[in-house]
Amino acid sequence: MPGAKAIKRLPGLPDLSAAEIAASESTASVCRELFARRGYRRIETPLLEETDLFLRKSGGELASRLYNFTEPGGYPVSLRPEYTAPVLRHAIEAGALATLPLRYQYCGPVFRHTVAAAGEPQSFPRQFIQLGAELIGARPSRADGEVIGMAWEGLKALHTPLPKVVIGHVGLLWDLLRPYGLSERARLFLINSVGALRRGGRSASEVRQQAKELGLLTGRAGAQASRGVTGLSEDADEAKATAIIESVLSHTLGQPMVDGAGSRTPDEIVARLAKRLGSTDDPGKFDAALDVLSSLAEIRGPVKLALREGSKIVRVTGWETQPFDQLQAVVEAAVDEGVSEGSISVDLGLARGIAYYTGMVFDLAAGAGAREVSLGGGGRYDGLLKALDAGMDAPALGFAYNLDAVVSAMPRNDAQSKGAGTLVAPEGPDAAAAAAKHASRLRERGEVAVLYMEADGIRARRSHARGIGARKVATVTASGHVTEVAV
Repeated sequence: MPGAKAIKRLPGLPDLSAAEIAASESTASVCRELFARRGYRRIETPLLEETDLFLRKSGGELASRLYNFTEPGGYPVSLRPEYTAPVLRHAIEAGALATLPLRYQYCGPVFRHTVAAAGEPQSFPRQFIQLGAELIGARPSRADGEVIGMAWEGLKALHTPLPKVVIGHVGLLWDLLRPYGLSERARLFLINSVGALRRGGRSASEVRQQAKELGLLTGRAGAQASRGVTGLSEDADEAKATAIIESVLSHTLGQPMVDGAGSRTPDEIVARLAKRLGSTDDPGKFDAALDVLSSLAEIRGPVKLALREGSKIVRVTGWETQPFDQLQAVVEAAVDEGVSEGSISVDLGLARGIAYYTGMVFDLAAGAGAREVSLGGGGRYDGLLKALDAGMDAPALGFAYNLDAVVSAMPRNDAQSKGAGTLVAPEGPDAAAAAAKHASRLRERGEVAVLYMEADGIRARRSHARGIGARKVATVTASGHVTEVAV
């Protein structure tokens, strides 16, 4: 249509070239084989799932980034933002939980909505490939070591430069907060704030003020926050309410907020949360717990140093340092699985942005300094089966690579970069049949052969060969004589 605006690729959604697809598939193949040797079976789940699957316990950052809508059949659905919940849904639906432990692996695209600031380019991918694994029904810390070790083994097999594992422990934080006698929602708020404290994005006083505004400490926020807001539903189910609460918490970490009804302002979501808060927590105990978490969130470094510094902070409070033994056991199990101890660090402020984690969490990275890139991670999520109405509970954990990031971090394969295959060209119109037969013979031998049908000279043929990534040009005469020229 004359004058119509050109249609362009949506921000954050990729087009992949043949070379990029080949690199992704070969990388995935290496990892799949490694995982299969450990007994992890491949499965695939749908791109579309009921939105409630991701709201039951995912919450936090993930709940605010769903591509959700109502499909023509009337189901509220979301594009798959991650694989863990769908894999557990599959295990429940297939009746596989009778034979624990279960080991699954998967690979496919996931979708997460992001909103760039006004005037800024889209800097985060909205679609990327996750390749990972889930271990259901195995207890720590041996199982933790297996999953971390498998993730590490994959990076080593791919010759990823300077791979490293950063380990944290959400369960340790929960245990350290227990003696303060805070409500579950107050502890959830504090743990969700750890990542922001670690990054320096919010001070302890700002976190306390946010808790006050949410009604965790004063009980007066409900009326203030809901002033001027009407029409918000009072009868959302428990799962939806939990997701909304965690969406507010994600806002405290600077994440965009979107819920099942569409975009809402921060005031509206705060109001909705405030209406559901019945009791408040002791401000003194809250402050004491916040002070400890603020100090712990700053600790990151070699295993022994980080554990020593963390224990020192907790010992001052008079509480037991036994929770640190859990983290030490995870590290030891990972080393037993072959992870280089020098490549492991501990980060007591590690926050992965998904609320279902209950124990060990870890990040994977490669490179050093300004060139360090994140490659994925995972953790333990005991309790998620129960949240998905499995009729039982079992310990579980998993991890996923961002496969696109892994491919980008791998060293360039010079052999592949030079291309492959042959451009087969007839010397003239009467040589077309002979050229086609020669191309067929090459393909029968397992080689790539592209037939060139234009009556151009060798310079044009070589130019086209370079354009398609061929290594050489084979010119064929009517009698079948072949002359090869490197590109």
